[in-house]
Amino acid sequence: MVLALGPVAFMAAPSAQAYASSAATRGAYQAQVLHQINVIRVRAHRSSLKLTYCPTWFAARWAYHLASTGTFYHQSMYPILQVCRATVAAENLARGNVSAEAIVAAWMASPDHRANILDGRLNRVGVRVYYARGEWYVAADFTRS
Repeated sequence: MVLALGPVAFMAAPSAQAYASSAATRGAYQAQVLHQINVIRVRAHRSSLKLTYCPTWFAARWAYHLASTGTFYHQSMYPILQVCRATVAAENLARGNVSAEAIVAAWMASPDHRANILDGRLNRVGVRVYYARGEWYVAADFTRS
């Protein structure tokens, strides 16, 4: 299986977990992504990110767009800055048939994605996932209030 992060693709072992597209499965996957991000932040002496509506709305919209079109690219951060009244905004994307833990581990192995996760200025996050064509599409939008 291929795990894609931005313009870079990593090979990853297939996950043994059978993925379904139910709301409960998506919710559990999203919660695991957020949990893993916050575990890493706390270990690095950063505050946990708070899941909030505004970046979640943008993450949901974008993850759905990517999954429904099969495309993979970043959205503009300008609308997020304006609508969420944020001073800083960042985004991590991933696509692959792997666990939430593998997604976050791949982000941590990428300098730019790692920088977003560990950026001490960021205090809010929205995480949304969709499953399409045998892959998870993951969008994490980070902001500072």
